[in-house]
Amino acid sequence: MTLSYEELANALEEGWSVSGLHEHDVAEQVNPTTLERSFRAELFPEHGDPLTEQNTPPWVEVSFVWGPSHQIHTGTLVTIPLELTWEYTITVPPADKRNDSELIRTLQSAIQSALRKVFHEEVGHDVLALEVRRAYKAPEARELRCLEIHVRGNSDISDVLGGHGHDHVQTVIQEEYAMVNVLLQTFADTFSPGSVGGYRSVESA
Repeated sequence: MTLSYEELANALEEGWSVSGLHEHDVAEQVNPTTLERSFRAELFPEHGDPLTEQNTPPWVEVSFVWGPSHQIHTGTLVTIPLELTWEYTITVPPADKRNDSELIRTLQSAIQSALRKVFHEEVGHDVLALEVRRAYKAPEARELRCLEIHVRGNSDISDVLGGHGHDHVQTVIQEEYAMVNVLLQTFADTFSPGSVGGYRSVESA
């Protein structure tokens, strides 16, 4: 089997639908100089409308870069790195008075809690990069609109290039979404309880 960019992108789309996530934006680009294709999708759990700083649930952006080497070596024994990048955004209303250090400690605790749910053991090192950003209503007034916590991690899915078939690709993607769902729910429980209504399928939403 030769895996294509389109098949991987379709597997991701099928995966987020099965997981009950909703696509808010998909961007695909081709770089003619390097012949690389990039894929990015913003994914939200089920939520109420309209979204504001008060009720925006934690959400995730998934992306990957597909180059000529991936297409050439799919179905072979040659190992070519292929990673999915996941960037989570957690919106914290300005009424939350915790400083950056407190927010980071709370987030690290939430991440460890999520990992314990998935792996049933302690993960003894940081697996995700963390950053706190501030959004202001007007830069000159410096009136805080909200805080955003960004959490970034990568998943090595290089083995899907080994020609194991569509079912294997879909299994790998579903395992990734299972971890994503646990993280999103844990972040919601920690920073915005009640903001996520559960991961029902899109059809039943």
